[in-house]
Amino acid sequence: MNKPTIQNIKDVMLSNGMKVFTSPFDMTLGGIRTKDNKSGKFNDYLFMMYHDEKGILNGIVEQGTTDAGLFYRTSPINAKGTAIIKHGIQHKGCYTYMEKNGHKGQEAFKQTGVMEYWRDADRDVYLEFGGETQTAINATNGHDMGTLGNEVGKWSAGCWGGVTTVMDKFYNHAKLQMKHGHGNKFSFAMLHEDMF
Repeated sequence: MNKPTIQNIKDVMLSNGMKVFTSPFDMTLGGIRTKDNKSGKFNDYLFMMYHDEKGILNGIVEQGTTDAGLFYRTSPINAKGTAIIKHGIQHKGCYTYMEKNGHKGQEAFKQTGVMEYWRDADRDVYLEFGGETQTAINATNGHDMGTLGNEVGKWSAGCWGGVTTVMDKFYNHAKLQMKHGHGNKFSFAMLHEDMF
């Protein structure tokens, strides 16, 4: 999948009945899962967009992951299988940006509200979508996943995120929202390449 534009993402969200926040500097946060459901690389996209005081759309689209790395697909933490954030929906008010203690004591988007999940229990490298939906808080946080390259490895057991330089941009956008009086809560739109 080629890198989508912010406008393209906004159009897809609106056409699927999702909310794009329009108050100045009120952020719309989300991820795009690509069709590659095997490799365990940073091969998805993460986005954060907002309208400025003139109503002009701004934002970032960066490479990251929305999936567990290969280690936790074959060795899931939960006996029911690896947690997969359900795509095709917008998870409302599920994250709180925290400068400390967001994920293992560090800066992160901490899951503080319920989200919908699938569970992949067959313990192979392929992500399996569908089946029973679980609604829960599974600590699938959005966080920094190091500086060492394109392998997700043990950085994610179901979390989303990217390398340090990518996540710093998302944290700065969260702070921009807070600076303009919209607080530190975020919804998360989980899209899929097939929606584009």
